Amino acid sequence: MAADRERTAERIPALISLGPGVHGLNLHLSGISMNTYHAPTWAVRRSSAFMLAIGLSSLSMAQQSDSVEPPDTQIDEVDVTSRKQSALDAEAISLSDTPDAEPSVGGKTSIVIGAAARVAPVYEGSKTTKVSPFPYIDIHGLFHDRVFISDIRGLGVNIVDAGAFRAGVAFNDSGGRTSSDSPRLRGLPDIGSAASVAGFMTYSLKPFAFEFKVQRLLGSQPGTEAELGASFAMAPTPRWHVSVGAQLNWHDGKFNQKYFGVTAAEAAQATALGNSMTAYVPGSGLGTAGMTATSVYALTEHWGLVTRLGLRDLIGSPAKDSPLTERTFGVDFALGAIYKF
Repeated sequence: MAADRERTAERIPALISLGPGVHGLNLHLSGISMNTYHAPTWAVRRSSAFMLAIGLSSLSMAQQSDSVEPPDTQIDEVDVTSRKQSALDAEAISLSDTPDAEPSVGGKTSIVIGAAARVAPVYEGSKTTKVSPFPYIDIHGLFHDRVFISDIRGLGVNIVDAGAFRAGVAFNDSGGRTSSDSPRLRGLPDIGSAASVAGFMTYSLKPFAFEFKVQRLLGSQPGTEAELGASFAMAPTPRWHVSVGAQLNWHDGKFNQKYFGVTAAEAAQATALGNSMTAYVPGSGLGTAGMTATSVYALTEHWGLVTRLGLRDLIGSPAKDSPLTERTFGVDFALGAIYKF
């Protein structure tokens, strides 16, 4: 009995020192569910949460009875919380439209959906803004974390997966515009959405992430865009995660002609309709430089509030000199909610 008391006395300081950590775990659990790298199914999620709750409950009971769970169990609980906390960082990064090079949490599949109201220029260079819905879906961890699906990044495959470094291909939709979006487009043809394919390389060096991407627009008006991006993630509180990123892109002549060019026939048609226009054939060059900040705040285990602010400036002369460019600087703001399954 004396030996038991001595062993118990030796373990009490270690137990007391874990007290703040246990409290931190409780805080993290309400914020960790907002991962970019997501959990598999309802059954797995619920059983994981249930098992973790059992572990925390058992640890609390052990404190009350002057005994403690085996050290391995405590380490596992801290590890689970740490991985999920990192995933909340990744969700903020992904929503920022900046590199997302982190692996999914524990190699699990995770699903996040959301919706927001977005205020942005109707096209780059326009002084007209409009409010539109901004749906969001982000699925990571498919096929051993080789495949991801995202409204922002598209359908992608990580061909090379070397931990912090990844490279692969992604397929996405380039989007378009209609002449009714802005008075400056009156008389010009609509630009339909088109499929695109991109090759990318990402590298993560916490809290930084970097990406280089080359995207090719397909269809009747093809074009090429290259983009270099970087981001920085931070967590002011366990529930609140923020990512700030910067992007710089370059467009070839065909890309610029599609979005900023005006043919002689188009200029004549627009002018006939009262929208004075001159023909313009841009070359290749720098397109936009921008910054994007995203805030993800976990309200509950599954629900989160998202705020996204983007600042973009047309810095290349091919875009700045276009007769369609009314304003080089644009602000893109979105506010909404996301749900983690």
